[in-house]
Amino acid sequence: MKLELNKTALLLIDLQNGFYHVDSEMGKNVGVRDRQQTIPVVEKLIDFARSKNIPVFWSKQIHFPEDVNRKNRILRSHAEKQKFLPCLRGSFETEIYAPFLKMQDESDHIIEKHRATLFFDTNLPTKLRMLGIKNLIIAGCNTEFCIAHTIRDAYARDYEMLVIEDATAGIDPKLHRYCLDVFHAYFAEVIKLEKINEYFNE
Repeated sequence: MKLELNKTALLLIDLQNGFYHVDSEMGKNVGVRDRQQTIPVVEKLIDFARSKNIPVFWSKQIHFPEDVNRKNRILRSHAEKQKFLPCLRGSFETEIYAPFLKMQDESDHIIEKHRATLFFDTNLPTKLRMLGIKNLIIAGCNTEFCIAHTIRDAYARDYEMLVIEDATAGIDPKLHRYCLDVFHAYFAEVIKLEKINEYFNE
């Protein structure tokens, strides 16, 4: 059995300055090399989606500096643990990274999110239902956080998923690899971009 192209969407997770630009807080604290290395593959993946008329969804992580929920946490948040908070509202970090921005199309969907998963308090589920989407192709960052949360939520909603290994990147290489292995074991097919045509009916 193969997936139907007309029931497929591409989710591009957080291709933003905050995760790809060397002058971002992430760039200055942990570096962005692993994410930047995926850029050529992500570009090819977007070209693939355009050639197959697959709708493209771009997520934008936006953190509110005044978020009272984060301030009221008793235990340390992920931001406290990593000692920086990317993509603060009003900063250049929330914008799509320039190499990807030029590939956006007016027909694309932009999903703003304030938590890790694309499915929490966003209109993504409604849009996917309206378009009759059953299959998701997933790329972007960061594997161990936003991608992982999104994949688990999508699986709970019975979506079929392809995770494009060479178009994803994490913060910690060990956690990145571990998460890809978990995705493949339980939630999705984890493949190289070169294999993508094998999974679809033309």
